[in-house]
Amino acid sequence: MHGKWDWLKDELRGWKLLKASPILLRYLSGKVRGPDDLMKCALCPNMCRHACPVSIVDGKETTSPAGKARIALFIREGFLELSEENIEPLYICLSCNACSVWCPFGFSVADLIRPMKEEAMIRGVIPKSIVSVLENLKKYGDVYGKKPKNVLKKEKGEVLYLMGCTIMHYYPRTAERTMAIIEALGYNPFTIDEGCCGLPAYGVGDMSLFKELARKQAERINSSNASLVVTSCPSCAYAYRVVYEKYGIKINPRVLHISEFILENIDRLPTLKLEDKLVVHDPCRLAIGLERPDIIENILSKVQGLEVLVPRRHGKETFCCGSGGMLSVVDGDLSRRIGEDRLKELMEDCERIVTACPTCRKTFEDLGAEVLDIVDVIYAAMGDRS
Repeated sequence: MHGKWDWLKDELRGWKLLKASPILLRYLSGKVRGPDDLMKCALCPNMCRHACPVSIVDGKETTSPAGKARIALFIREGFLELSEENIEPLYICLSCNACSVWCPFGFSVADLIRPMKEEAMIRGVIPKSIVSVLENLKKYGDVYGKKPKNVLKKEKGEVLYLMGCTIMHYYPRTAERTMAIIEALGYNPFTIDEGCCGLPAYGVGDMSLFKELARKQAERINSSNASLVVTSCPSCAYAYRVVYEKYGIKINPRVLHISEFILENIDRLPTLKLEDKLVVHDPCRLAIGLERPDIIENILSKVQGLEVLVPRRHGKETFCCGSGGMLSVVDGDLSRRIGEDRLKELMEDCERIVTACPTCRKTFEDLGAEVLDIVDVIYAAMGDRS
C-alpha cells in the first residue's frame, strides 16, 4: 500500500499497543480483503473524516466513517445491542464513497456497514423514517411514490434510453433533449416502461427488495434487445455496471451514463458554441463510483465561448450534494446543511451550476440555485432546436 498507506503505517508504529503486538500492524497492512475489513476500518485513526461530508458538517464521532464502522463492529461482536437507537448512525451516510478515495485500503464504509444494515432489516429495527420509502418501492417500483411513466413513448430503436426516476418525474424537457442529442449523434433511441434500478433498497440493506427490483429491471432491459443502454442517472449506471454484477444479475448490452455517451461521440456534433459562465459540480456516483472524475470538464472544453469554473473540491475529491444514500429521508436537516455547504462553495464566483446528476440538480434547485444538466448545456450549444 505504498503512498497513501505510508502516513498511517508510520502513525501506527508509534502506538504502544503496536509495539507490544507487531502482529496487529501486519494485520492492518494486509491486502487480503474479507470479513475483517470492518475491524481494520474500526481500528484506523479515522483520517478520512476530513473528506467525509457528514463528518465535516455534522462533526460527531458516531457518524464519522470509522465511528460508524466501530458501531457496526461492536454490534457484530455483541458489545452493543442491535437496536434502532444503536443502528441509526449507520444510516447517517451519503454512500458517496469519499472515504474510499483517502482510505489506505480503498475501503468504502458504506459497503463495510451494509451487512449490519441487512441484519437490521431482517430483525425489523431499521429507522422508521425509511419505511415509507421502502413501501413506495414495493408498491410503485419508484422511490418518489409515483407510478413510473414513459413520458417519451418511442418504442423502436437501437439505443435504449433510461431516464431514471428523477428525470422522469421532474425534468421531462431534459429527457426530450437527451433523445435529441442521441439522434444528433447518429443513433436511433427508444424507451421502455422502466422501473427503479433498486439502488435505494440496496443502500439501506433491503436485499430482498433490491434483488426483486434489479431482476425485473434487468429483464426489461435484456428483453428490449437494445445494442446499448444510455441513462441520465449516474446512480442507475453504477447499479447496472457495478452492483448488479456482485449479485450475478446480468445486463446484456453495454451501459453508459449520458455524459460518457456524449464524450465518446462528441466529434460527430457540429461546432458547439455557447456564451455563458458555469461552475461544475461533479456527482459522487460519476466521479468516484464510475471513476469518471473529469468528464464534465472534458465535455465542456469542446464548447466555444463557455467559461467553465471548478470549485476547490472537484473530480475524485468532489463534495456530495447532501442527498446521497437516502440521508435526506433519515436526517433532512443534516442533508440540507451539507447541500448548503456545497452550494456556498460552488457559488463563490459563479451564479449558475452545471452537473450530470438529476438528484444533485434537484437538491441545489430546492436550495434556490440555478442548475443546468450537462445535456441542457450541450443542447443549447448545438443551437436552438425548439
